[in-house]
Amino acid sequence: MKMIKIINGKIVTPKTVEDNRILLIKDKRILDICDCDEFLSDKCEVVDAQGGYIIPGLIDVHCDALEFKLSPRPNVIIPHFLALSYYEKELLNSGITTQFHGIYWGDVLEKYRSLKLALEMIEKILDYRRVAILNHKIFIRFDIVKFEAKDKLFNLIKNRVVDLLSFQYHLPGQAQFKSFEAFKNYYTKVRGWTEEELREFAKNSFVFNLKKKKSLLREISQIARKFKIPLVSHDDDKKEKIQIMKDLGIKISEFPVNLKAALCAKENNMDVVVGAPNIVQGKSSCGNVSALRLIKAKAADIICSDYHLPSMLTASLKLYQEGILNL
Repeated sequence: MKMIKIINGKIVTPKTVEDNRILLIKDKRILDICDCDEFLSDKCEVVDAQGGYIIPGLIDVHCDALEFKLSPRPNVIIPHFLALSYYEKELLNSGITTQFHGIYWGDVLEKYRSLKLALEMIEKILDYRRVAILNHKIFIRFDIVKFEAKDKLFNLIKNRVVDLLSFQYHLPGQAQFKSFEAFKNYYTKVRGWTEEELREFAKNSFVFNLKKKKSLLREISQIARKFKIPLVSHDDDKKEKIQIMKDLGIKISEFPVNLKAALCAKENNMDVVVGAPNIVQGKSSCGNVSALRLIKAKAADIICSDYHLPSMLTASLKLYQEGILNL
């Protein structure tokens, strides 16, 4: 395969940004970075970066935007090859080459998400991988309020379909929804629930106890670790929850809702994930801690797009331009 050399770009490396150098690519892999007068082979295809930044493809560890691409309106299902082919263009335009597609696993929020839809979405992603130009990973977001289809999940894990697994629960009075009012505001505006439906659903919050789920969580985490699947805790808010998750072998905390929880996660050797849209707008959409505050406190490690692809690269550049982090 012909070698490619990219010239006139700012090459972003783990330690610095290099100007006036050439990036060499062979067989779709980076071969070398060399001085401009060091490599003058006429056998190379030349790409002129025109002063732009040259970065590795971004890895997005959490995004649930695909479910809206597949079903943009209630009762509307877009053919998955059409939806995913155009979605890949959005990924490329955002600098993302690997995405972990967040797929809700449970029937607690069955008005707009269900196990049936989860299995269909997994099947569509696996089918599209045959022609995909990017890396599409399966990220199961396991709802622990109501354990459903555990055996089906185990089969997916054993068949090496699952790439990432998180434990989550969305109930009023805890985590990102500190009150029923906050819970209602989100689900009525974003998901179209009625207040009556939400009050019926919220009854779960009065009987839910995370500690009572530990044996089942341990069973799932053990099989996940056996197949080397990273485990993630979601919306951490208290030291007690983080300790439970640590005991299960979890090493990633995504979207801690306050600084205390994020610092506790770091003290327990967890990597902390924050959302790029939070960085771009300078605040949380749910009234939780600002991602910028976590980054400045050295309590964040990873940026994900969450639900808005362009924000991932934009957030990184914002952190650089404001002198908070280097590229």
